[in-house]
Amino acid sequence: MKTTHVMSMTLYIIFLIGLGTICFLRQLPGDFDRYIYEAIVRNRTQSLQVVYPIVKHSNPRAEASSVLDSPEHLGQLEPLYAIRPVYIWAIEVVTSTGLSIQKAISLVSALSFVAIGLVLFMWTRAALPSALIMASPAIVVLGRAGTPDALSALFILSSAWALIQERLLPGLLLLLGSIWVRTDNVLLVLVVLAWLAWSSKMHKWQAGVLSAVALFSVFFINHFSGNYAWSVLFHYSFIGGRSPAEVSSHLSLREYVVAFAKGLEEIGGQQISIWILLGIAAWHWLPQGIQLRILLLPVALASLARLVLFPAVEDRYFAWAYLIVGVCFLKAMRSSTAQSGGDEATDFGLWRSSLANKRE
Repeated sequence: MKTTHVMSMTLYIIFLIGLGTICFLRQLPGDFDRYIYEAIVRNRTQSLQVVYPIVKHSNPRAEASSVLDSPEHLGQLEPLYAIRPVYIWAIEVVTSTGLSIQKAISLVSALSFVAIGLVLFMWTRAALPSALIMASPAIVVLGRAGTPDALSALFILSSAWALIQERLLPGLLLLLGSIWVRTDNVLLVLVVLAWLAWSSKMHKWQAGVLSAVALFSVFFINHFSGNYAWSVLFHYSFIGGRSPAEVSSHLSLREYVVAFAKGLEEIGGQQISIWILLGIAAWHWLPQGIQLRILLLPVALASLARLVLFPAVEDRYFAWAYLIVGVCFLKAMRSSTAQSGGDEATDFGLWRSSLANKRE
């Protein structure tokens, strides 16, 4: 191993740990979701009547929330969040070490963020570009939010890396496991299984069985968490309502179209357009027929399906896709550099090639 590679790897790890520490110490202000997760964890051993005042008065955002105006409404909110059993279990494990629940939530996100950075580096073997990806606002938000998005992205990125490396068993286990972190990951699972069957990586009947397992997992989680129907969740999230239990399950086409249009209006405040552009560039530059290029198709389809079903364009919902696109883009740059006679040996291969051409 070259000295420059060891040095760049060491500096990257130091940078990653430092950034993860900042994420742990500087969580997003006004993050509402983390207090509902705290309520769920507390509810395992305490009654809702005891939990409510603790959560209600734990933060100005929770204090001012009209949604958390009674223990009953808190209890009606919990099913929306209880459908992330692996994430909640991770919080409970960290809490058992003696940390407060809020510190445990922050630590799960920060550790997942650092783990994402390690997987990204091991996949790309490029320290500087990996550091730039991890430092982008759309990815940093994963480590700062009290949500399951960082852990979910870790599962998906690790699964994609394993599948590209032809390690189907760990890749599929991680992919199916991601459903237990976020149930909406089932969209990606179904599309990836279809891709694997289409590319003859697995038999169609195997893909069918695993698809049934994925769908049953979602049904099982929703049933035992008491979650609401998709139309109720959509109505509550985009149209309004004081409590999901009090929202009508009827959703008209007009209501959907208006909510979808409002969701698209928020794209300007997110980074999704930049990552779409990087994805298009990666698709153009990567050699035709390689699996990494084809992987962009199920990523795009799953992202589009999620946007259609739940038109929220916050970067944290698509960060897993951004990470895979980032890997594809880096690989595409290396492929393009190699074809033009550039030096792939280090992160600065493209820069050194350009500099050499100028000197000539």
